[in-house]
Amino acid sequence: MDRPHVPAQGRAGSPGVGQRFLGSDPADTLPDINVLTFHPRYHSFYTFLLDEFWQRDRPRSHAAWVRFYRPREFIFSLGAYLCDQPEHGEMRNVVGGQRTEGLAARREAAYDTTFDYIKSDLGGYGLYYRSVIIQLGLVLPGGRGLPLPVDVPSEAGKRVAEAFRSAVRDTVYYCEYFDQDATHVPLDVIRAYIRRACLCQLQQYTAPDRPLLLDAFLHAGTDPAARRATFCMLLDLAAQTQGVVVNEDVFRQLLFFGAADNGARYAPGDSVVEAYRRWRLYQAREYYAYALNALWYHICEWGLAQHGDVRPIHLNALHAYLEQALDFAALAARLNVPAPALNVASGFRALLDWLQQVAGVSPTYDFDAACTLATPLHEHRLYCLAEQYRSAPDVMVAGMLTMLALTYLRFGKPERWVEADWDISCMGADGRLSVDGFVRTLHRRLRSGPVTIGEIARWLLEDYVILQHQLVATGKLPENTFRFQREGQRLHFYPLDNSLGFMNSRFDALSTTLHELGLCGDLRQADHPLRPDGRRLLEEGDLP
Repeated sequence: MDRPHVPAQGRAGSPGVGQRFLGSDPADTLPDINVLTFHPRYHSFYTFLLDEFWQRDRPRSHAAWVRFYRPREFIFSLGAYLCDQPEHGEMRNVVGGQRTEGLAARREAAYDTTFDYIKSDLGGYGLYYRSVIIQLGLVLPGGRGLPLPVDVPSEAGKRVAEAFRSAVRDTVYYCEYFDQDATHVPLDVIRAYIRRACLCQLQQYTAPDRPLLLDAFLHAGTDPAARRATFCMLLDLAAQTQGVVVNEDVFRQLLFFGAADNGARYAPGDSVVEAYRRWRLYQAREYYAYALNALWYHICEWGLAQHGDVRPIHLNALHAYLEQALDFAALAARLNVPAPALNVASGFRALLDWLQQVAGVSPTYDFDAACTLATPLHEHRLYCLAEQYRSAPDVMVAGMLTMLALTYLRFGKPERWVEADWDISCMGADGRLSVDGFVRTLHRRLRSGPVTIGEIARWLLEDYVILQHQLVATGKLPENTFRFQREGQRLHFYPLDNSLGFMNSRFDALSTTLHELGLCGDLRQADHPLRPDGRRLLEEGDLP
């Protein structure tokens, strides 16, 4: 497959507004781990820095905390690119790495701790980790309007800080350089320090802070039971994919289809089925959101190609274009499946019948179980086509309407809506576009009488693309995020960048967290066995 299309440069704007109003986020299944908090040992390191700050006779102010914080995080960031421990591997998402990686590669004799390594005054703590460390109960927030002027470690945080301190206490850096805000630290001193302190060393069962962090991730914060369930599910997946590389794309396929195009297979064990079903519905939301975002993206690109930024385009012209783009024969040819006799005047049920025919099932059979990765037409194939052919009308219009039809066939039966995990599909209320709202509304329309493909396409355009974009963009005022505005019966387009893709599934953060907590190998490597604690967690559902 060719590399995905990249939008033309030179049109400034806020990218991804479509994704933001239609995308989904697995926070409910993975609380207190977000897309940018990859490395669990940062929880120890930042809590340790706070504890060291409070132990010193310094002003209790934000400015004083910043002066203390920055030189010490700089050395830690630099050290992450100097670590030579066998566990280190390819270390991603090191805070400050855009500047410190190149600096470390120069292997200078000593490094100035006042180096400006990151723009944010509190680096990775302020940008990424502070909120999740607070949520896990390791730090009590301070600042304006709060009793304390600066964050302070909780009792649990003090224990974590002391454990990290014990790992580095006898290093030359901690003994002779750590107390100085402005100094030059020799290269060999940094190397010796990072061999003890590095993010990668939490994997070692001898790391003194490991049991405390493991306990926090399993038992503290927002809904630890949901976090444990997700950990167990991924450990189950890791065990079943030993010998195969798992990345985010493979993870998504395994969640939704139980198989991936690299040969990996996954059938959830009984103990993780509930968590798996919730994660699968999350991925169903992603396919649904992608289809609607792709329609939005394509309309924006079409409108600009028609000079809609100069002269607003009548909605009739847009409807006429979409009717032409509903070319299911061209789509079928790309998929190498029998072409259907479908057009805008065909009943929408005829589209559903064609999809069932391609899947080889009757209307009474469980379509969701039958439409697998081996089926000639499924969501992932349509997604790959859209990533490859973003200017192809049959892919971006007929293909995305087909993806929405697949969503309905899988999840459009009322008995599915009363199952315990369906709440995942209801997310998007308060004016947002939930899967639940979509399948229920489409179900009512189909039951009320014959409805054509063209009528469904027009409904989606008006209510799910145009109206929703207007609502979201208006809500972001005074920032201009409009890609088009409705002016009576016309659309005025704006030449701003658009992006298209899935929301981040948190797979990278989740898999890195499990690996660095010493529960399993690195899923980015084919060899990623469960370690003893990981196997015990999977088997028992918890660790003491």
